Amino acid sequence: MFWLVHIHNESSFLATYFGMSLDFRSRVVDVDGKTFAIMDWAGPNKQFIEKWKRATAHVFFNIGPHIFFLAGPGLAKHLGATLRRGEFALCGLTRDEFLKAVHWND
Repeated sequence: MFWLVHIHNESSFLATYFGMSLDFRSRVVDVDGKTFAIMDWAGPNKQFIEKWKRATAHVFFNIGPHIFFLAGPGLAKHLGATLRRGEFALCGLTRDEFLKAVHWND
């Protein structure tokens, strides 16, 4: 099972905060050949990201043409740092990497 969270309205507050939070340069960690970036949620309410990063199923965010994989509790342990409240780690995926990750077969 996995969650694909589609942020469909790119002009919404959620999409704005998501976009403002993206920082793939500051804290980069390689885990099993994938590059994850640790970043801080820019929105006033951290509950959105806290809920998803605690999910037991894999979580992917889709905004516009981009797909991101969110490091869940198990993978977060391999990042070398404990994620504080409001911190989260993402890995950008191509369409093909996403389909492979969810075991989609044509």
